[in-house]
Amino acid sequence: MGNFVLVISSPSGGGKTTIINELLKRRKDVKRVVTATTRAPRQGEKNGRDYLFWTAGNFESAVKQGAMAEWAKVFSDYYGTPKAGLESLLKKNIIPVLNIDVQGAKTIKKLYKNSVLVFIMPPSWAELKKRLLARRGGTNDINLRLKTAKKEAAQIKHYDYLLINDKLEQAVTDLSDILTAEKLKVKRSKNNVNRKRI
Repeated sequence: MGNFVLVISSPSGGGKTTIINELLKRRKDVKRVVTATTRAPRQGEKNGRDYLFWTAGNFESAVKQGAMAEWAKVFSDYYGTPKAGLESLLKKNIIPVLNIDVQGAKTIKKLYKNSVLVFIMPPSWAELKKRLLARRGGTNDINLRLKTAKKEAAQIKHYDYLLINDKLEQAVTDLSDILTAEKLKVKRSKNNVNRKRI
């Protein structure tokens, strides 16, 4: 069965982006898949590094051609994962890591049954609220994000692992350990163990 796709989800403020960035510094066998969007680039963002910035026409064409592994329309903009970038990494025996929401995670799991899904949560709802307050946004925005987070947390049953992000260093170590364990699973071995002489 070989290589696999790593899917990371968490509520807003859960710390998934920071954890992924730290994981990428530690491991050379993991690479983030650059996703596509139709929103305008923000200051400092670069096409091909942060996102693939596409026109709505290009994005809709890719969807019609079946070139997207998963996609969604968020408010007025499209976001999604092109299959080409993901499958290119799989062929190179690099673990593609996707930073996507619970709906996208379900879609990826259907398409790539070998995927490993990890859900990241803060140690408590109070801590999540504290993290959200530290970001920009009014009370209404924070309450909406907390409400959304509770809906997302209800989907944990569809994931393979739950990772608590209390201390960053430990969370990154735990995620790296998950990858190592998954790579060592017998079902992923390219060589049939029974054929080897021991």
